[in-house]
Amino acid sequence: MNDAFERRALLQQLGSVLEMLTTVKEHEYEVQLVGELIRKYPSLAQMALLDHVAQTMPLRELEQRALHAFYRWPALLLEERLDRSALASPVREWLFDHYEFGWESYAAALSADVPWFSEAVADTTT
Repeated sequence: MNDAFERRALLQQLGSVLEMLTTVKEHEYEVQLVGELIRKYPSLAQMALLDHVAQTMPLRELEQRALHAFYRWPALLLEERLDRSALASPVREWLFDHYEFGWESYAAALSADVPWFSEAVADTTT
């Protein structure tokens, strides 16, 4: 796989996550949970992460967890060599801890452009 293509895909993912966070912030006083947000605004289910994280997660918790999961991505994407584990592991830890189905569906969604994403985490747990 082309490293530049993977970096571009990850950068696009980061942009999508920031867009999702902006949308969540705009609706945080209307609903409490991710699932409620998607039920009220079905078109938002297409946004990055929203259809993969636990639907029972409070929106404020999603905001906090997503920021922790992705805050290092800009610096990591500028490194000469991609630290795959440093990119993938925080996402799994902060957003999908104890929610394997969500992690698998999220990693599968990225797999067309970043096929190693789910394996980068598996490498650190064995």
